Amino acid sequence: MSTTHGTDGLPKPAPPAEPTAGFGDVVASAVDVRRVFDGHVVLDGIDLEIRTGEFVALLGRSGCGKSTLLRILAGLDTGAEGAVSGGREPAVVFQDPRLFPWRRVLDNVALGLRGADARGRATEVLAEVGLAGRERAWPRQLSGGQRQRVALARALVREPDLLLLDEPFSALDALTRISAQALVSDLVATHRPAVLMVTHDVEEALLLADRVLVMDAGRLVHDERLDLARPRRRDHPEIVRRRVALLGLLGVDEAPA
Repeated sequence: MSTTHGTDGLPKPAPPAEPTAGFGDVVASAVDVRRVFDGHVVLDGIDLEIRTGEFVALLGRSGCGKSTLLRILAGLDTGAEGAVSGGREPAVVFQDPRLFPWRRVLDNVALGLRGADARGRATEVLAEVGLAGRERAWPRQLSGGQRQRVALARALVREPDLLLLDEPFSALDALTRISAQALVSDLVATHRPAVLMVTHDVEEALLLADRVLVMDAGRLVHDERLDLARPRRRDHPEIVRRRVALLGLLGVDEAPA
């Protein structure tokens, strides 16, 4: 791997990217966060801030600690050392939509919502994700991409200040994945939560994110701001250049076409 290493042989932490105008207050943060499982260090001194309206993508090899960090920020893992703030109202979308098969689509989205207009709000968000008219459908009647849209609607209907996406498109076919990426980009631009997305797809990170992080051996070793105009094209020379550079950081040697 081309990452710089310290005297202990481990990757050196990356300096944080400079804040960019257009983002709001800090929503989620980690300060010197460590997580150890059975004597094995999974996260080793993580420092991170994510601001309102900022879309951060987290790349890294399998087992490097990406999903562990996401779960800590979501409040699903409370065993970490250090200071953690995961937002006032976090919401998580996993790779598996995790819908209740015995509840109809609208009931899955509205589950746990309070207020007289909970079902009305759920109906509106279903329309936002392109599922108007499918409120009474059962999850088994939907395609994989549609089920993931329901999961996204269930997260957004709560108006989260922090949206955590754990490889949400990895189980989708290529065409459905492109459509889902465009949908998420539009929804994030509209709702403006702080976003952390764990992904193995470098191109996906470059197309969607304002900032890309690379994790190696439980440390953040790269922190890059993407000041690129939107919408972004996969074949844009700057996207191609950065893709090759990030793949190099991940240990993949691929020359541009």
